[in-house]
Amino acid sequence: MQKDNSIFSKEDEVIKAAEALLKQGELNGENFLEKYKSLLKSYKKLLRQTKTVTRVSDNQQRKLNRILERLGRYVSFQLFKKITHEKGKVEIRTQRKKLTVFFSDLKDFSYTSSHMEGEALSEFLNSYLEIMTQIVIKWGGTLDKYMGDAIMVFFGDPEFTSDEDHALGCVKMAVEMREKMKGLRSKWYGLGYQDPLHFRMGIATGYCTVGNFGSSERMDYTIIGTPVNLASRLETAADADEVFISHETWSYVKDKVVCEPPVKLHLKGFHHQILAHKVLNLRDESGKDSRLFLLEDEEKGVNIKIDFSKVSKEDVLSIISEIDLPPEVLPETKSSQLT
Repeated sequence: MQKDNSIFSKEDEVIKAAEALLKQGELNGENFLEKYKSLLKSYKKLLRQTKTVTRVSDNQQRKLNRILERLGRYVSFQLFKKITHEKGKVEIRTQRKKLTVFFSDLKDFSYTSSHMEGEALSEFLNSYLEIMTQIVIKWGGTLDKYMGDAIMVFFGDPEFTSDEDHALGCVKMAVEMREKMKGLRSKWYGLGYQDPLHFRMGIATGYCTVGNFGSSERMDYTIIGTPVNLASRLETAADADEVFISHETWSYVKDKVVCEPPVKLHLKGFHHQILAHKVLNLRDESGKDSRLFLLEDEEKGVNIKIDFSKVSKEDVLSIISEIDLPPEVLPETKSSQLT
């Protein structure tokens, strides 16, 4: 019979002896008392050992939780979930999947940052990335990386729903980011940043290679492929606060998103012209084109937004003609002359 080498082997022998004693019915006498004392002594020892093991286990669990919490700050939530729940060996492995890829950066940020101290730059950049990251998480995007002021996100991995959901979620994320930037510009201006910052975005959909890239010692979970390059080039081609989407992305969201007529772009790295669509706004819940007219010029104090699905051109002209301008603005002009 193989000997029991566990740390509780002696206690197991005492318990077995006590059970055998009970089966014999010898519940009286000195023999029972000795066995009982021995059992009690072993139980106390066992309890001390159990408390020690439990305490060590609790300390190890708390340490593990701290490590996992810190790890979660260096990778996206989806990737963190994949790492902590996936069984099997971590190895260099990739697959082909259709993804929607997003790129953004702050326009002319290199010039702005060159006039900022290191501490102020770090605080500014981290506050901007914090707000944008919360929007990424809200729409279920996988945050691939930060590259200075640039952000790279993709939809469709590790969690997949449908190509339509991924494309629409990405565009909605971009539109919300654009709206959020309006408030941020006012905040930054109030903090002393005299040059208003704008950003630009590019989105593309297509098959990418996704998975672990690197070596056996160090890996990155990321994506490569033509859609990645295309999204980056579309972002570069966009003007301030514009969102350019590829034609394939547009095909998935055209019933939910209002875009300008497509334009053909000559993009670096592509030998043929690329058809791109500029996102204006989202359609309402019924799918109706809200037909928004936007005119913004923060430097001149102009901010006009007209929804022509709710008002006619004639009504707009009538409203403008009834504006009672202060005399110091147009001292020689009457409101009736605006028509």
